[in-house]
Amino acid sequence: MLEARYILLACALALLVGAVACAQQPPPTKQEVLTSLADDLIVPRFQQVAQEMDDLNMALAALCSNGGSGELEAARQAWREARIPWMRSQAMWFGPVMDRRSRSLVDWAPIDSERIEKSLSKRETVTPNDVREFLGATQRGMGAIEYVVFGDDTEVLASLGERGGIRCQYLTALGDVAAEETAAVVADWAGDGTDSDGYAGYFKGTANIALVDQQAVDEVVRTSVFITRSISDMRLGKALGETDGHPDPSAIPGGAGNNAVSDLRNQVLGMRDTYQGAGDTLGISDLVRGVSADADERMRGHFQQALAAVDGLEEPLRETMAQDPGPAQLAYQRMQELQRALNTEVVSLLGVTVGFSDSDGDGG
Repeated sequence: MLEARYILLACALALLVGAVACAQQPPPTKQEVLTSLADDLIVPRFQQVAQEMDDLNMALAALCSNGGSGELEAARQAWREARIPWMRSQAMWFGPVMDRRSRSLVDWAPIDSERIEKSLSKRETVTPNDVREFLGATQRGMGAIEYVVFGDDTEVLASLGERGGIRCQYLTALGDVAAEETAAVVADWAGDGTDSDGYAGYFKGTANIALVDQQAVDEVVRTSVFITRSISDMRLGKALGETDGHPDPSAIPGGAGNNAVSDLRNQVLGMRDTYQGAGDTLGISDLVRGVSADADERMRGHFQQALAAVDGLEEPLRETMAQDPGPAQLAYQRMQELQRALNTEVVSLLGVTVGFSDSDGDGG
């Protein structure tokens, strides 16, 4: 009996020592966090974007080949599916996306429907090269695809068949360009898959010429700072009239697809991914927690509250905001709180230099 007690005591001591050792484990280093973000989150996220854009491209081709209501609905669904990883990737819009100005080819906002119609009326053909080289950003990308495929089913299908194929040429060219551009972003990030190649190697510090780890952390944090500023001030705040007292519903981007709430939710989820990590991925949270566990818990709470507020919004967002601004005002408030927390606690604790962003003030 005494021997059994000694065994139990020894086991308890072993568990206690193990727990203490676990508690004393040092937090991940900046390079460990950056490596995990690059390899386990960012590159896979852009690969998902490229795959969904390729699926969208095929759905648009099928729509223009067969032209039925089933193909139209499939194209619309493919468009919605492609927007999910694309909007979640916004928190990773540094490096190749910005260097290539990919947004001007993939998803500029707002689009200019009058210029689209004027351009199509003057052309006999439209190729992917025409879209890249001769059409402006307001006539390209997912917003332009939305303009063509959403609306009254009969009218959309008729428009695709009435113009001698020009509208379908335009639609499939838009899909080709979006798929090609996002595949190029993946290639620029991943290189040939070696640690020292591609922007991933530059980002995580394994390339011969690389970012200093603090500069890479700055890129991640300030991108989220700019996104929260855009959502709260330039989108929700402007639409509600919080910035100048004059509500402007047109500040909410989007068209007949009525996808503004989903886009907003996925923007916040993308920021949460880079902060908290996704699955087993490390994130900026690991660095913040190494300095202040309390600050990290507050940040997690801000993300949770922002997402809950966004989930209270309803489509079509422009109209529902005008009818009942309460949910949008709550979402605006929660995004303001998230922005302040990023701007103060995270920026301060990690010594981040915010500066300005190429995308600051752009549509999107």
